[in-house]
Amino acid sequence: MNQIRSIHLASPLLPALNLVLFSFIFLPTTAFAVDENFTICSVSRYCGKLNIKFPFFIQGRDDPRCGYPGFGIHCRNNTKPILSLGDGNYSIDNIFYTNQSFLVSRAVRFETDSICNHKIQNISFPTDSYQLPPQITKIVFLFNCNLISIPKLSPHKIGCPAENETNSTLALFNSDPQLKFASENCKERVVTPVGFDQGDELHVEGPLNISLLNRGFVLNLIVSNCTICEKSGGKCGFDYSTRHFKCFCPDRPHAWHCTP
Repeated sequence: MNQIRSIHLASPLLPALNLVLFSFIFLPTTAFAVDENFTICSVSRYCGKLNIKFPFFIQGRDDPRCGYPGFGIHCRNNTKPILSLGDGNYSIDNIFYTNQSFLVSRAVRFETDSICNHKIQNISFPTDSYQLPPQITKIVFLFNCNLISIPKLSPHKIGCPAENETNSTLALFNSDPQLKFASENCKERVVTPVGFDQGDELHVEGPLNISLLNRGFVLNLIVSNCTICEKSGGKCGFDYSTRHFKCFCPDRPHAWHCTP
């Protein structure tokens, strides 16, 4: 009889005991679950020797949420990051994340006849994503120039084959005081930025022009600064549903940083 009564007394406690047991088994998993966005964007990404992280992402290989729209790149032969801009493909030679800038050069390097055959074009890029530094050095190429009218500009002549005094190609720095005068006597102009110290002398004859063009130049990034998010232990990303920058944290996405 006593044995039967003890069973009846324990019966009401069974549901409570089951609840406690359930909590011990399942709550730790839920409490310590890491947000999927944070996990995905925490994976190190490289293309060659360059660390690829926000705002860049490798198209077809990385999750786009770990980058920013318009900053998808291609990893050519897994050694060279390639960025497509409006006037062609550019090789990313270095990325300065702290300064929000990067060094690029044309993926197809210029040869000797590039200028003379007018293969060079004005650089074109989305101004809401990239920006040239204000003080960057530029070379201005002037085509179909009449040197009979401007003989004093003969030292700036490129010396292309099949050209004459009424149809010449010139190259000047953008700061050259003669540029305005030269432009008035030429029919076409192309401006290209270069990574070049403007204090040095510009020699327009010979292959030095090509080496200047192939040296590359710096572009600034116009995108949300990732520093605050990273310092708080988060990973920068983008929410494509809200079209906003997000700081992916272990618990969940936050607006700017993981610290409350």
